[in-house]
Amino acid sequence: IHHRVKNNMQVIAGLLNLKAESSENEQVKQSLKDSQNRVYAMSAVHETIYSSGNLAEIDLNEYISKITNMLTQAYVIDLNQISCRTESDDIKISIEQASPLGLVINELVSNSLIHAFPNGKTGKIFIKLRKLNPEDIEVTVMDNGIGLPTDFNWQENSNLGLQLVKGLVENQLDGHVEATENGGVQFLIKFK
Repeated sequence: IHHRVKNNMQVIAGLLNLKAESSENEQVKQSLKDSQNRVYAMSAVHETIYSSGNLAEIDLNEYISKITNMLTQAYVIDLNQISCRTESDDIKISIEQASPLGLVINELVSNSLIHAFPNGKTGKIFIKLRKLNPEDIEVTVMDNGIGLPTDFNWQENSNLGLQLVKGLVENQLDGHVEATENGGVQFLIKFK
């Protein structure tokens, strides 16, 4: 079943890609590419489960690494310009948590790749996954890019990606997310 679901998601991503290639409008192309990457993030859950053989839980480091590798290949023309690194404790989470967390990571890393390093600026994106205790997980996604605009309130922004981040963390993961500037942007997510 997971293999079939993954294949169906790949077909959807392929259709989005075909539509993006046929569009002349750059904004439409970007929206379709963003949607395609969301589908890839969801299919990565099924790929990770299928390859591990464990249907109950998923290795968080392996899963997030698949998503970030796919994103850097999709957005970065020069892999020497922007590096993306993941550091993780040994964490296994349920499929029900993996899917929304994967979408959150997809949105935050995509935003960094698209906005944090304009005009060929080099930089780094770092994702840290920590198990604070047997029940609490902390995820940090940060970059050393240009940071957020001074008058930008990410929680009230109408951007679909940031709305997804807030909604998925609070409603699906039953967690908390906050953003700070730290020589770039840092998102800190905590959930059980």
